[in-house]
Amino acid sequence: MRRLILLVALFGFVLAACGGNSSNLDETSWDFFAYDIGDEVVDKLEGTSPTVAFEGDVVSGFDGCNDFTGSYEISSGNMIVIGPLASTQKACEGDVLAQADVILSIISDAFLFEKTTDSELFIRTENARFVGYAEHHDE
Repeated sequence: MRRLILLVALFGFVLAACGGNSSNLDETSWDFFAYDIGDEVVDKLEGTSPTVAFEGDVVSGFDGCNDFTGSYEISSGNMIVIGPLASTQKACEGDVLAQADVILSIISDAFLFEKTTDSELFIRTENARFVGYAEHHDE
């Protein structure tokens, strides 16, 4: 499963770099499912519910430990700049804090985004690290 996610992510990176999908993110919200730190894809920690949402020029979300908010700007199709970001500073432990740090780091270094036909969002850095989100649906 992780290899499939990585292959989809790499394919999406190539498409995004070629101007594949220029969809707007305004008024969308997403639920985190995985991140890539360069040598492996890591699934969301059980019991955590990180999110990200876009409204106007504001991005906000929850990294699994802290809430964050800031600005974002899309240019040249799928190029995105996020931040600066402000974040709450709750104390979380171990793996939860590690996951939150990676999510916030990747979002802060965002370079490209891709919305897939499978209702997924990948936010990528210039060095191909990514966070993956599935479109949020109210229950």
